[in-house]
Amino acid sequence: MKPNTKIAMENLIKEAREKIPFNLSMDGNCEGRCDVCPFKLLEFLDIALCSWESRLKRGEIPNLGDVHSLGRQCKELHAILIEKGFIKIEGLS
Repeated sequence: MKPNTKIAMENLIKEAREKIPFNLSMDGNCEGRCDVCPFKLLEFLDIALCSWESRLKRGEIPNLGDVHSLGRQCKELHAILIEKGFIKIEGLS
């Protein structure tokens, strides 16, 4: 039996929306490098999530590669946000 990639993608999008702070304020945080800018990366990921939300509503079924790719993007951005101090991990100083 094939895994249900539609449900996996829906769960991934839901978890990303809960754990990644898309409402960060850009005020005073520009470092001058857009290629590693957390705000540009957040915008890019938000566009990808919105695209998949729309595609799922239209009945499109993602494949495992789609789920993996979006999951990797979420994980990489989450790590960048932790590294830049926008997300605090409890128990770590």
